Amino acid sequence: MVKAMIPIQRIIVLTMLVLLCMPADVFAGKDYIGPKDPQAVAAAQEALSRLGPERGAIAYSGRTVDIIGLQSIAFAGSAVELEKILSDLGARKVGTEILISLSGDVLFDFDKWDIKQEAEKELAKLVRAISELNKKNVVIEGHTDSRGSEAYNLKLSQKRAEAVKAWFETKGGLAGVTFQTIGYGEAKPATPNTHPDGSDNPEGRTKNRRVEIRIR
Repeated sequence: MVKAMIPIQRIIVLTMLVLLCMPADVFAGKDYIGPKDPQAVAAAQEALSRLGPERGAIAYSGRTVDIIGLQSIAFAGSAVELEKILSDLGARKVGTEILISLSGDVLFDFDKWDIKQEAEKELAKLVRAISELNKKNVVIEGHTDSRGSEAYNLKLSQKRAEAVKAWFETKGGLAGVTFQTIGYGEAKPATPNTHPDGSDNPEGRTKNRRVEIRIR
């Protein structure tokens, strides 16, 4: 059965079926600019709807389709819209995960773990992305810079990760998603906290104060 195929085979089969079902005028049009052309996307979605739930290795209910590149994952809704959300969030694909890093200074006040009101716009984008992606496991990691004791930073990073999880579940309204929270403290810096000469690196510290979301 098609459903038993490995992911790359599924993508090839799906692509062929979409091309077969896609209206010919999409290809005939002189204004076609590539697979991200809104006209092509709309035609592809119409073709997928014609395939039905048991063909093309998809379950077409407006929920899941395999797409290539960063979006070689399942999604719901518009591929163009999802791509914009992920781009706005600075998402990148790491293995089979989608990784999104949010600045701790944007999310929290200094030495706090309460979500700032102005940060809710970014979190709302994340909620939309998680809802669109057909993944049910999300890992939330808290990270700090190296100021303060290791024990304190570890505790702070855990509380910040848990605060983001709580926001997702309450204000974000995410249901059916399994969240895991991990506080790493200063153990996994994204960049050095100091320069090679030992002087302070404020920019590096800013990058290290972050919350990373791994969508699996």
